[in-house]
Amino acid sequence: ARARGRRPRHAAAALADVRGRLDDRKWLDRAKGVLAQTRGMGEAEAFVLLRKLAMHSNQRLGDVSRALTEAAAWAEALNRAGQLRMLSQRLVKLAVQRLLDVDAARARHLETEALRRGHTLLEGLADLPRRAPVGASLADELARVQAAWRVFEGSLVPRPTPASLQLADARASDLLDAAEALVAALEAASNRRPLRAVNLCGRQRMLAQRLAKAALLADLPGGAHHAAELPVALDAFEAALRELEDTPLSTGEIRESLAAARNEWSRLLAGARSAGTADGRLALSRASESLLDAFDELTSLYERSLQVLMS
Repeated sequence: ARARGRRPRHAAAALADVRGRLDDRKWLDRAKGVLAQTRGMGEAEAFVLLRKLAMHSNQRLGDVSRALTEAAAWAEALNRAGQLRMLSQRLVKLAVQRLLDVDAARARHLETEALRRGHTLLEGLADLPRRAPVGASLADELARVQAAWRVFEGSLVPRPTPASLQLADARASDLLDAAEALVAALEAASNRRPLRAVNLCGRQRMLAQRLAKAALLADLPGGAHHAAELPVALDAFEAALRELEDTPLSTGEIRESLAAARNEWSRLLAGARSAGTADGRLALSRASESLLDAFDELTSLYERSLQVLMS
């Protein structure tokens, strides 16, 4: 009778063990996939790295694999939310370019691409709850960003006017506030300090677009308050750039990309100082796009950093 009573308990324990092993295997495969995608590691190399990390941290391989997979999801989500901040300013800047006939055909093409990019980012963020533990407050911030994007997108018109641009800029500010709140919530929920570098680098994309937008809007009627934005954006960008240059997360590749970004920043400043001329506006708009590309690459480098993934 005692033997018969023990059988169900033994069977339940064996089933739990099998399920645990399968779960560990699932997270291990996902972690190896993350390392293959972000670091270009082969399956054997990724397994050795994960096993060493588990030994050094005195954790189970499955737990380490799950933590790394979730760290990658948090970093990716932070990058996506940061891009929404940038798009809020970039789309208004591109609309101003079309109104002022500054590289207008290219601006229209970039605007279409930027809108498509925004939809892709929102789809990726909506998938976050499946990949990482998301609380109710973070889910609320996600919903707020989605709503702000819809309102902002609706304010963009095919033929911009000074009045429509003022409305779009106001809606862009609402979206920027919602995206900033989402970024802060993601940083807090992830509980990983190295993600600050991803956030800080991603924010530079927004500041570059905001500066270019403000410099262009300053020449329009009622643009005095946009001129007042310029020194604030300049100081914030320069301070963050210096912090990134001093961060211990830097690698040779990151330092090289930071130097290139510094050069593009100098070109944008030159364009901003002569934004009252046609040549200055053209230089400003093109430098802002080059700087965006530079910080897109930098943000991706930080996102794929082993120190961020292992945090």
